[in-house]
Amino acid sequence: MNREKVISREYKILLKKDSFAGDEQQLLKAASDFWQAFTQVINNNNLVIKTDGSLSKIADTRIIKFYDTDQRLLHENDYILRERYKVDNDNDNKEVTLKFRHQDRYISQARNMRTGSPDKGKTKFEEDIKSPFTVLYSFSTTQEISPNENLSRMQDAARLYPGLPSKLIHYLEKEKIKVVGVPVRELLVKGARFQIRKDPELYSECALIIWYNDSGEQHKPAVVEFSFKYGDKNEDYSGKMAQRSYDLFQGLQKELTSWVDPNSMTKTAYIYSVSN
Repeated sequence: MNREKVISREYKILLKKDSFAGDEQQLLKAASDFWQAFTQVINNNNLVIKTDGSLSKIADTRIIKFYDTDQRLLHENDYILRERYKVDNDNDNKEVTLKFRHQDRYISQARNMRTGSPDKGKTKFEEDIKSPFTVLYSFSTTQEISPNENLSRMQDAARLYPGLPSKLIHYLEKEKIKVVGVPVRELLVKGARFQIRKDPELYSECALIIWYNDSGEQHKPAVVEFSFKYGDKNEDYSGKMAQRSYDLFQGLQKELTSWVDPNSMTKTAYIYSVSN
């Protein structure tokens, strides 16, 4: 078995969604306040080399839909099938992602994530780290499909990802798939980072991901997640930079209790908890 390289390490923590309620101006004000509190923890504890920027701009607004069977065949087998497109760009291609996540690195990488067309798609093997410190290895491939191409049966997913059926014991090509829960409107707030390695320089990019029920209240978030990540295509991660990230992640959970919500649902859990 070829050993997949972890090209990205992303730390994720859920925040109190009510703190980010309101219109875009109120949201950005809350994002700025959170970043100030976050950098104070960094500076007081000398956790990283330096910080740069702020969480001050909405980089993207997208609609996200998750697909599965009535029996949740994909979810029960640790897969996610997701469709995503930018708001107000109905004529653009849609982005489809198949993702497999598992706590065991070797189980995760033992998946054929190739697309049906050899020249299409971008594949990534990543490490997702959630509070308090839970690791999942994520193997995913994203590709574009035309705006009028629909996902309605398992055979549609298999056409895009031919390696999928062999990993699903109860796969039926004609079985229907549909949107799980509700379509989500996602706002992505970026603009901040911090340095975790001097030579060569490496920065960890920060983001706030805010999810809304697209048919629900427009200014009341369903899930708010803060993440920071860094990457290297050769998986060249030193112990010192990993220690900085670990200490920062723990410090964030211990010292920002007014912001962090240890009881909030993850994004995927939210999707599967919402009734159709």
